[in-house]
Amino acid sequence: MDQIAAQINDLLEFPIDFEGQKKVDRIITLFVPVSAIVSVIAGFLTQSLFSLVVTFALTVLVTLVLVLPPWPQYKQNPVNSDDLFLGFDLSTQQLKVIVTDADLNARKTYAVGFDDYFKDKYGVNKGVLTDENAGEILSPVKMWLEAVDTAFGLMKKDNFPFQQVKGMSGSGMQHGSVYWSSSASDALENLGNASSLLEGLDGALAWETSPNWQDHSTGQEIKDFEKVTGGPDNLAERTGSRAHHRFTGLQIRKLAVRKAPEVYQKTSRISLVSSFLASVLLGKIAPIEHADACGMNIYNIADGKYDEELTSVAAGVHPSLDGASKEDTANGVRELKDKLGPIDEITYDALGTVCPYFIKKYGFSEDAKIYSFTGDNLATIISLPVEQNDVMMSLGTSTTVLLVTEQFNPSSQYHLFKHPTIKNAYMGMICYSNGALAREYVRNDVNEKYKLGRDSWDKFDEILDASEKFDNRLGIYFPIGEIVPNAASQFKRCKLEQNGKIEEVQEWECEEDVTSIVESQTISCRLRAGPMLSGSASASTDTPDIEDKGLKGLYHKLHTDFGDIYTDGKKQTFSSLTAKPHKLFFVGGASKNTSIIRKMASIMGATAGNFQVEIPNACALGGAYKASWSYACEQSKKWIDYNEYLSKNFNFNEVDNLDVKSQWENYFPAMGLLAKMEQSLKHD
Repeated sequence: MDQIAAQINDLLEFPIDFEGQKKVDRIITLFVPVSAIVSVIAGFLTQSLFSLVVTFALTVLVTLVLVLPPWPQYKQNPVNSDDLFLGFDLSTQQLKVIVTDADLNARKTYAVGFDDYFKDKYGVNKGVLTDENAGEILSPVKMWLEAVDTAFGLMKKDNFPFQQVKGMSGSGMQHGSVYWSSSASDALENLGNASSLLEGLDGALAWETSPNWQDHSTGQEIKDFEKVTGGPDNLAERTGSRAHHRFTGLQIRKLAVRKAPEVYQKTSRISLVSSFLASVLLGKIAPIEHADACGMNIYNIADGKYDEELTSVAAGVHPSLDGASKEDTANGVRELKDKLGPIDEITYDALGTVCPYFIKKYGFSEDAKIYSFTGDNLATIISLPVEQNDVMMSLGTSTTVLLVTEQFNPSSQYHLFKHPTIKNAYMGMICYSNGALAREYVRNDVNEKYKLGRDSWDKFDEILDASEKFDNRLGIYFPIGEIVPNAASQFKRCKLEQNGKIEEVQEWECEEDVTSIVESQTISCRLRAGPMLSGSASASTDTPDIEDKGLKGLYHKLHTDFGDIYTDGKKQTFSSLTAKPHKLFFVGGASKNTSIIRKMASIMGATAGNFQVEIPNACALGGAYKASWSYACEQSKKWIDYNEYLSKNFNFNEVDNLDVKSQWENYFPAMGLLAKMEQSLKHD
């Protein structure tokens, strides 16, 4: 039967299209009327009712043979029932394209691994070119262009219905930059005449590589930026972050002053990775998106524009650093602003429609919209309906805390960005070096003691599950140097005595390390998230009123025992110490360990639920959701609340809702203990 179906398939040239949809549609459309006509003719010619019935039955059977195999996919995703949206994720090692429909269902994902396709041609390893001596880690930009064509080629081979795509958005690695030549605008505009992106954009790049986020070659530039502003905290006050090697402003200064001044001079425009990809799809240079601009160290978040002084540093025309005259400084600042172009403020408006190149080569509709692209972490937080005061904890090799807040309360120890889809809101981000690796260090000690397999978490989880309340012991476990707080590799264990004194303990049983490491990691997140959360949700704040007698008592006892509480040099307030997350989402590899996340959840004290969520392609998915939300706003000609839009199709019953007994109040003393322990940490 399968052989017959295959032969008929070949005869009628019905390929199995995207998810089997077109095939079913066309077969049903053709075979139903054909069945009736053939049956009537057979009955008429033979003058036999039996022949009519048999012929009709046979034609129906053939139809079923062809239709049934792809029917499940068709039923789930009927090709003509939905508009489609594409979300892109241009990361270090691959380009991903995810397909979603108007109901936010993820249909299919296409991926182009750079090492798989381009290792020999571009010499990349794990997607990048590395010069350890210089500390440089770079990505070939032409490789990205080929990856776009390769991804669409895979989709075309899959008979993807490009004509149904209504909108596209996505994300790029934050901080990375692309340098266009003076011929770039013309090349983009005339892409429709090219056979490939590589051919069409030949000569469009002033510099053929892009600094990767892992690059650590800008130590001098860190000193320059922090010297001008008076230190990391002052720089964070302006730009949302202290200076980091990977940030765009530092990389621009390195290029303009040290690396290749001639390349900087012949650069006509500078894109971030996100706006670069949008530019290629659009066929003209797209503006930098406002949220992603916050990762440059030159965008003044409070003022909503490029900072004059920091732009002069990036351009290499600062009066004191570079000895530039007043006129040279003004000209240099203006020149860099022209290279960067305008900032695209938060909006649902499309940048334009897809470039003719993609219409001709792949069959996109002329009406397919391109919406602004954002940074990868920013796209992650919009892959879920994360509202004011919600927190997302990503538990990977490192630990990353993302949250949404109305508070612009910057610190040199974390990052603040404008939110890509919520007005008057920010995304806070705290990045820790010691996450899963530090916990594995403790787990290995436990497994060695109990003679268990090295990778087993059974005993670790058993010990953690048996713990409940804070036992006045905490440890700091940094097998590698830590970013937050800024500290060298070290281990520190302390016990809080009944008289309030803190006793440092050289060593204790490994079972105590199990609870202690999870507790200290969580308390650090709680302390540092507090200033961003406090009072941030205006109508439904989870920060208690200062007259709350119970919490006021806890707060005063904390101060009696420990004095003023400082984190990263900033004094904690009643609001910051008593703030709670609204909802708490756990994502990432270690989030599958329910013992760890239940313990963390009990300490964080979320008021509206704790959720374990798997988002395999969060960056690409956030981009696709941004596209479909923007399209919905344009169609309705009004602003639609982003989280309301997502929540209509996001069922919290379909994610794991953790049943957790809150121990938030019980861990109040742990905040004081950890704050004091951090004050005596060793630094590099």
